[in-house]
Amino acid sequence: MNYYDSLNKLIDTIEKNLEKDIDYKELAKVIGTSSYTMQRIFTFLTNITITDYIRKRRLSKAAEELRKTDHKIIDIAIKYRYDSPVSFSNAFKKMQGQSPANFRNSDTEICYFPKMEFNPAIKGRKELKYRIVEKEEQIFYGKTTGIIEESDSKAIRDLYEKIEKDGTKNFIINHAKGKQLYYGIYQPIFNKSEHTGKGKYYILGKTPREDFVEVKLPKAKWACFHVPNHEQIDILKVDKSIYDSWLPNSEYYLLSGYPGLEIYYEDYCEICIAVE
Repeated sequence: MNYYDSLNKLIDTIEKNLEKDIDYKELAKVIGTSSYTMQRIFTFLTNITITDYIRKRRLSKAAEELRKTDHKIIDIAIKYRYDSPVSFSNAFKKMQGQSPANFRNSDTEICYFPKMEFNPAIKGRKELKYRIVEKEEQIFYGKTTGIIEESDSKAIRDLYEKIEKDGTKNFIINHAKGKQLYYGIYQPIFNKSEHTGKGKYYILGKTPREDFVEVKLPKAKWACFHVPNHEQIDILKVDKSIYDSWLPNSEYYLLSGYPGLEIYYEDYCEICIAVE
């Protein structure tokens, strides 16, 4: 077992014991060192203490359980090793921005801290903020790149530049209904259930126009992840984290064949994937 395999085994051990008391001395034995050295290594590699990591993983799990079950808050607090409802509520509010009771009855985003994975290029993980929403069939109208290779980001940039110049983007935004200004959808193309590596990207709104194409988005449950701006580099970072961190460690499964959805607001956007 190499160094990074040992560290990943340590992470797996933490994950299996989130509902139990974790003894740092026993945990350190997984990588064959002392508790003190283990904690120093962990902080050095991840820029977060192991105590904070365990706390954020427990609170992430607790947040999902509050939304998905009717278990009593006190039972969830005890399950994730909090001695009292007050200490749980204080820690939960610090991470999620509201009390467990208010959070359960709201549709605000979940601040989710993903399971760590060590590799030679390890960097500290950041929280993923997301919400789960169920939507009936939606109909959008707008412009498309036409069929492109999945990796053809230039064609997408060209489409954005075109609709900026010809006023189409302003038309979509000016006719927006609600806080959502416009939408981006990538629809993969399949041949006998096999992905061809090609698809169409659309920039859309909710108002039809004679020169617009119509796109129907099927009824689905969507996991929508917060991106703090419209910058492509940050969208790609969150997109990568969804697939290499959140999805493998969540209880949700990606719905095959559904398009990818981007929702653009004034100051931020959301990346949405269809799940079950």
